[in-house]
Amino acid sequence: MSRPRGFTLIELLVVIAIIGILVSLLLPSVQQARESARRTQCRNNLKQIGAALHNYHDTNRVFPPAYVGAVGTSGTAFGISYPDDNSNGPSGFAWGTLLLPQLDQTPLYKSLDFSLPCWAPAHTQAAKTKLTAFLCPSATGGSDGFAVERWTTGSSAAPSNPVPFTPALFFAHAHYVTNAGIHQPWGRAPAYSNDFALPEPISGTGTSVVQEGPFYRNSRIGTANVSDGLSSTVFIGEHSSCLSNKTWFGTVPYAATCPKPGWPSECNSAGCLVGAHSGPDTHDHPQVIIHAPNHPFGHTDEMYSEHNGGANILFGDGSVRFISQFINGFTWVGLSTRNGQEAVGDF
Repeated sequence: MSRPRGFTLIELLVVIAIIGILVSLLLPSVQQARESARRTQCRNNLKQIGAALHNYHDTNRVFPPAYVGAVGTSGTAFGISYPDDNSNGPSGFAWGTLLLPQLDQTPLYKSLDFSLPCWAPAHTQAAKTKLTAFLCPSATGGSDGFAVERWTTGSSAAPSNPVPFTPALFFAHAHYVTNAGIHQPWGRAPAYSNDFALPEPISGTGTSVVQEGPFYRNSRIGTANVSDGLSSTVFIGEHSSCLSNKTWFGTVPYAATCPKPGWPSECNSAGCLVGAHSGPDTHDHPQVIIHAPNHPFGHTDEMYSEHNGGANILFGDGSVRFISQFINGFTWVGLSTRNGQEAVGDF
């Protein structure tokens, strides 16, 4: 009788090698399909936010500000003194909080006491609520919230040596930020920080700057104020938590927004928790720079995604476009203003 023939060791090794080759060929396709799905979800989140912004505008005749703050008041609330030298104070609630009713989060919105600062203990649970509408699945730096830090040396324009607030403050993550325009409102001199809409003379440049974008503290921008056209004005874009932590909930006086380890950039202050700008910012003269999405320097106040080649950006008309990281810098600047009258052309 003949004995059944088995596989030789060489045959087994050949089969295993072939399987390994097939897996290595298929894996990039699987990963690409997964990233495509994540990118689509991120895009859909921005579309939902865009619809919420316009529903808010229909009710209030303006878009929500980046965040709110009582200017010209001083004091201490729940262990935090205010204002800082950028004139930040209570309540600090940010754009995402103001949009909650338009995002089917009315119960969460009603749980907030807007007569108290956003950092009040009464808001502890709401502040760390994880909302998928504000989270991009491609972001790898965290989505479960973070401990807010405060700067201890320097100034709001150049904060440094951050430490956690005491008692600790924990805010939910957002992977999207508002557009403040060309210049950073958190970089203003103290004497010009009460009203970001007023011109600020920049020493040594012979120029004065205002906030050219649609979102900043206490902004009241309606469609009539976007003379460049809603379809040509950046409203909100991605910012991955692999670079720095952002939130939809609010800002806190003396807060610091610092890069994660490995990034060469520096900290920014409170308003940067919810906002970004395009540059070139004359506050940084002469080291001015335009940081389009995914700029490799990794500014904590730039738009940044982990999608290959660029980032999803929400425009004022509610459309979402994928903007290349190689976009012409001056085109990006033109798209970041609401009334600059730039001819941006195709992008």
